[in-house]
Amino acid sequence: MSVADHFSLVASVYDALRTTDEAPVRRIRELLPDRRVIGLDIGCGTGRYSRLLRGVLHSGSVLVASDVSAAMLAELKASDDGSEPVLALRSTAEQVPIRTGSLDLVTAFNSVHHFDLKQFLAVAGRVLKPKGQLFIYTRTPEQNARTIWGRRFPGFAKREQRLHGEAALREAVRRTPGLKLVDTQTFRHPRSTTPERLRAQAEGHHYSTFSLYSPEELREAMATFLGRLTGPEVTWVDEHLLVIAGRSWRDRRRQSKIAATTATVPVPAKEPITPSPG
Repeated sequence: MSVADHFSLVASVYDALRTTDEAPVRRIRELLPDRRVIGLDIGCGTGRYSRLLRGVLHSGSVLVASDVSAAMLAELKASDDGSEPVLALRSTAEQVPIRTGSLDLVTAFNSVHHFDLKQFLAVAGRVLKPKGQLFIYTRTPEQNARTIWGRRFPGFAKREQRLHGEAALREAVRRTPGLKLVDTQTFRHPRSTTPERLRAQAEGHHYSTFSLYSPEELREAMATFLGRLTGPEVTWVDEHLLVIAGRSWRDRRRQSKIAATTATVPVPAKEPITPSPG
């Protein structure tokens, strides 16, 4: 199964299967200016983090949520209650049709491993305003290996080769024109659940890593995994990394020259809009 097929199949149950962490969103809000902002959440999926982020932004702020999956964006639009709308944009992470130098923030929650990292960072460097900020919330390979899946589910950490290490992310940001590394922060989340819940998550492919197994491999690995769990409750600690970058002053002249060639930021609307990919 391809990753694209994976997201199409799990879109309707994605929110129920995944865990959404509030701590990094609260940290991002602390670092934002105390005013309305215009932002873009890239690789938003069903908008779990987009909705959470929009809820802590100042009134009048605009948040666009982009994803390549139409099925995921359909779930985002279905969840809109009209109070704090998130604007839906179908687009790849590498070719976002947003005007140069127009955004106060860009975010990517648990999605950067699906992107071409160099191209994604170039997009962020282009669309951010001076003093704009980029936030990447992700898991490193080392952190992935320490999860309940990495420690107990056969082959999980070994098969997942898309994740970026902290050093690689830092270096990639430093090499990106228009960006500067500000800080990194590690979050640790205590988890507690039941073997039945973990079984449901694995059967529902709540991580795209499960799409890297054949059906037979997944059945065998799941049986081994469940056999390794003891007791009615399973506890562990998940770790994630928040990379914080800012818009640098270099290349501003180059950025201004290409500003006229890109699309404008969508404006707030009562219903989410879905522009065509750029």
